[in-house]
Amino acid sequence: MVVLARIDQRLIHGLVVNQWAPALQVKRFMVVDDVLCNNDDIKASMRMAKPAGTGVSVISTETAITNFKAGKYDGQRVLVLVKEPETLIKLMEGGVEIPKVDLGIMFNEDGREAVTKFIALNDKERADLQTIKDKGIPVVIQYVPTDAEEAY
Repeated sequence: MVVLARIDQRLIHGLVVNQWAPALQVKRFMVVDDVLCNNDDIKASMRMAKPAGTGVSVISTETAITNFKAGKYDGQRVLVLVKEPETLIKLMEGGVEIPKVDLGIMFNEDGREAVTKFIALNDKERADLQTIKDKGIPVVIQYVPTDAEEAY
């Protein structure tokens, strides 16, 4: 079961491993990215970054949907990590239940406009986040678990 979906362009990194994973009691880090899932070097580096006793998947959106439907992650506490909100919409449309979306790091580049110190969004990302909210899923800004949660 998904305990949280985080949009973070850095995907698996120190804050996620050392703060989010223990706070959420994560058993699997799931990076859903249709490009990175084909890059063996990136997949290997992400596997090295995970804490002992946890699993990591770097898979395509389609594979994630198939695996969730097949019950592959039943009984596991899964943290879904994506680079953009569009991926989460595809997962939801494929039947994956996302309880909450946390905005992590989204770099101020490629025409994005700063929303906070760590988050910059373009028009499509804003619209996609609104689509997620319209589905009744909370979208929050929380850099680390000890920070107060802010509604986006």
